[in-house]
Amino acid sequence: MKIKKILSFISIISILFSPAASLAQVTYYETLNPQFNPNRIIDDTFINDYNSLTLEEIKRFLDDQGGTLGRYVDPSTQQPAFWLIWNTAQEYRINPKFIMIMLQKEQSLITDDSPTENQYNWAVGYSCYGGVCLDVYKGFAKQIQAMANKIVNSYLSDLKIKGKYTANFYCTFTKWCVGVAKMTQDEQLIIPENKITAALYTYNPYQGGTITKQGRVGANYNFWKIWDRWFNQLTLRPTSTLLKTAGSDVVYLIQNGKKRPFANFSALATRYDPKKIMIVGQNELDQYQLGDPIKFSQYSLLANDEGKIFLLVDDTLRQIADMEVFRTLGFNPEEVETVSSADLAGLKIGRPITISSSYPTGALITDSSTGGVYWVQAGEKFPIMAPEILRVNYPDRKILSARPEELEKYPKGEAIKFKEGTLIKSRDSEIVYFVSGGKKLPIASEQAFVSRGYSWSDVVETNQVAVEMLLTGPALEPIDLSGLKQTAPAPVLDILPDSATTSTSTLN
Repeated sequence: MKIKKILSFISIISILFSPAASLAQVTYYETLNPQFNPNRIIDDTFINDYNSLTLEEIKRFLDDQGGTLGRYVDPSTQQPAFWLIWNTAQEYRINPKFIMIMLQKEQSLITDDSPTENQYNWAVGYSCYGGVCLDVYKGFAKQIQAMANKIVNSYLSDLKIKGKYTANFYCTFTKWCVGVAKMTQDEQLIIPENKITAALYTYNPYQGGTITKQGRVGANYNFWKIWDRWFNQLTLRPTSTLLKTAGSDVVYLIQNGKKRPFANFSALATRYDPKKIMIVGQNELDQYQLGDPIKFSQYSLLANDEGKIFLLVDDTLRQIADMEVFRTLGFNPEEVETVSSADLAGLKIGRPITISSSYPTGALITDSSTGGVYWVQAGEKFPIMAPEILRVNYPDRKILSARPEELEKYPKGEAIKFKEGTLIKSRDSEIVYFVSGGKKLPIASEQAFVSRGYSWSDVVETNQVAVEMLLTGPALEPIDLSGLKQTAPAPVLDILPDSATTSTSTLN
C-alpha cells in the first residue's frame, strides 16, 4: 500500500512538472455538479449488470425518451435497435444502460427526434479519432457491438491482470491505471479509483465539463450526468414503488426513474395495493422527472378515433375483433369509453381478442383432480407455484373448478410471478427482496430495509421455487434522504453530445 501511494505521488509530481502540464492550451472549468467524482465516474458493479433491463423495458425506455431508436431498424442487419442493444448486452455481459448512455453521450441518439444517418453510422464514436473514423466499424450494430467488445474483452480484461502494462498496478494499454495519476487531454489530473473509470478514460481521454481553445468538451462528465439523470435515481426508489406526499392526494408510480401520476383511484387500485403507498417529503418527489399519467383502470374498454374497441390488460391494448365477439363475451356498450389516439400513446398493442379467446380478463381455475391452480387468460393457462402468489396477486378473485380434460385444451405458459412492489423472502433464507421490473432486488441489509421505509409485516414468506423464478437485479443499499438535491436536475437534452465538439477523441 505504501509503495502504491509513493508511486502515485511520483506520478503527480512528474505530470505537474512536465511539458504536457503547461498552459499552452488554456482550459476553463464549467460549473460542475459537486456530486461528480472524476476519479470514480460510476461503480464497477454497474457495468456487469447485463440483466438490468429486459427487452421490453429497453423498448419502453427508448420510446419514453422521445427519440427514434425505439422504431429504428439497422439497415445492414434488418434488426431493430432495441433488440440489438439487448442482444449486445447479453452477448458481452455488459449493462444495456451503459450502452444507452454511450449512445446519448456520443450522438444524442436516445433523445434526438430527427437524427442524421451519420449519427446512426457512428452511434458510439467507436474507431473515431481526430475526426477520422474507420469504415469497417460503420453502422449502428457494428458500433455498439465493437464498443461493448472493446470495453469488456480489452479494457476491463486487461484491468484484471496486475502488472500487465505497469508494474504492481491494474492498467489499460494507454496506461490508465487504478490508483495512478494521469493527465487527460483537457488537462485534468485524474487518479482512477476503480476499473470502469480507467476504462472510460481509455475510451475517451477527456474529463469533460471543460472548455478548451477547441471548444466545449462533454466526454466523461457527460457520461456521468446522463447516468445520474436516468439511472442513479433507480437506486433511490426502484420501479413499482408508490409515492405521495402528506399534503396531496396524488399518488405516483415510480417507473424507470420517472414519477407517473395516477389520474384516478380506480387506475391505482386495479393495479396496485393502495396500502403500499409510501408517504415522502416533497423534496424527494421533486427528484423525479414527471412521466405520462396512468389514466385508465385495468380491463377498461376503450374506443379510439377510428371506432376500434380495445380491452386494456396489464397496460396492453387488445383489440376486440368485431361486435359479435364483443357481445359473446358479455361486454356492455355503455362501458366503452371513447378516447383520443393521444390518450392511447405509449400503451403496447397486444394480440386481438377473437371468439376463441377464452377468459379475456382472466380467471383462476383449479384442476378438480390434482388441486393445482392456474391463471387462465386469453386461451392460455399459467401455473401458480405458491399459495402466497395466489393470495398477493389475486386477493379478491374466486377460484373456479374444471376437469383435467377441460384444462388440457389450453396451452401452458410461464408460471405466474409475484406482482410488482411485493416484499418477499424464502423460508430457507434471510434475504428479503423487492419485486421490481420483473426482477427481485435483494435488500442489502437491515439498515437498507429500514432506511427505505419498508415494514417487516409486509414481507411475504414463500417457497424457494417462487423466489427463484425471478431474475436477481442489483441490490438496494441504504439511502440517505438528507442530501437530496433541492431542485430537479436539468434535462439531458441540455447536454452537448461528444460528437458535437472537435476536442473530444476516442481511443480504440
